[in-house]
Amino acid sequence: MFIIINNECYLLLVYCCGDSVLAKSETTVFIILVVLNRTLVIIISVVDKALRESERTSQVDFRTEISQVIANMFISYRKHEPAHYMLKIESFSILSEAETWKIESDVFEASGHKWRLDLYPNGNDPNGNDEENEGSYISLYVVICDTEGYSNGWEVCVDVCFFVYDHLHDNYATFQDANGHRTRFHENKTTWGFDKLISLESFMEGKSGYLFKDSCVFGAEVFVVPEFTQLDRCLTMTKPPTTMNTYTWKINTFSSVTEDVLYSDVFKVGKVKWKLILYPEGNILCKGTHLSLYLGVHDAASLTDGWKVYAKFKLRLLSLDIEDDIEIETDAWFCNSVNDWGFHGFIPLCQLYDSENDFLMNDNLTVEVEIEVMGTLRYFL
Repeated sequence: MFIIINNECYLLLVYCCGDSVLAKSETTVFIILVVLNRTLVIIISVVDKALRESERTSQVDFRTEISQVIANMFISYRKHEPAHYMLKIESFSILSEAETWKIESDVFEASGHKWRLDLYPNGNDPNGNDEENEGSYISLYVVICDTEGYSNGWEVCVDVCFFVYDHLHDNYATFQDANGHRTRFHENKTTWGFDKLISLESFMEGKSGYLFKDSCVFGAEVFVVPEFTQLDRCLTMTKPPTTMNTYTWKINTFSSVTEDVLYSDVFKVGKVKWKLILYPEGNILCKGTHLSLYLGVHDAASLTDGWKVYAKFKLRLLSLDIEDDIEIETDAWFCNSVNDWGFHGFIPLCQLYDSENDFLMNDNLTVEVEIEVMGTLRYFL
């Protein structure tokens, strides 16, 4: 087709982009005219308005969903690892399956103070007002530690930045206060962080890059870093085989025992040596009224500095009738300052010695521990 412009003859070439939807009422037409080497080129683009509206709505919904999750957070990405602390967690799915409430890191130093990370793999609702949060999000906080020696009215203002490693893109997602406010720690506020750091559903998806081969990495920076003081730790979670996670301790002629405290033989579950500790007449506040029973780490004083072990376990007192067994489940972090965990008042003595309960079979007492989940915190390169 030829047209005349300013007494000049031009060859007209028309390019139409898109489907043939000119007959539809809801369309948008774009026309571009360009003269190239005395040739007038007209480009016509026809776009279905309904399609554009659908795309626009989809984008708005996505932004709305994201803004709900990060309403109080500013998220960015960087290549550099956190300067103060990193916590690597292996076998993350076991934490969710075991419904582990909280993971406490060991203490690290930054900006002249001591800190700790508290991670809630299944979410945390500190105010008790949002039950949907628990189990839906990962919660992460920083806690200031060892403040007993601080003067009255102490305050510490810091900039806190949390990190989650993206394995797919080999970078770190950083999470900070959206308004850039500094966090003020004081006697009545020793913890700060995000109740809804990442939705658990998004975190578990492979395309997010946060969870790779069931392993993930969290980190933190606190205030200005005058020098590189990073402390890297790896938390390895395991489920001991059911054939190797239970220890049974039989105490013969129990009525003849005169010791205040009894210790079982040392047994090994995972890579940790354990022992059971039993007070026949009770311990601390329950002395004389209850039997006390604990699980302890063997020879804790000989372990390396900074060791930390997590265990979810059941303590049992066996009866002649299995339905009458006494069983209590608990979990704990074992470390230098807390190397045993259990119950001062495991069972009242009157219930223990009641012959109808059959706990003392032929004057023999049998207790048992079953360690369901273990976690060890260690340095990693």
